[in-house]
Amino acid sequence: METYPTLRQATGVARTLSKHSSCTMVVYRMGEEKYVAAHSTDRVEGGTIEGVYRDGYVVNTLLTKKT
Repeated sequence: METYPTLRQATGVARTLSKHSSCTMVVYRMGEEKYVAAHSTDRVEGGTIEGVYRDGYVVNTLLTKKT
């Protein structure tokens, strides 16, 4: 689990990791200018889900924030 200052950075990492390691990655907004890219099995408290990525692509879920 890593923290990034922009959504774009966190999303890029999540896409890359989900593609190359065949896992599901979740991007959370933890506050202003703080995003976390974590494996789906990692425990993350207090964040809002921004996106879920599998095989390098976004996966639409009921928990994903709509823009």
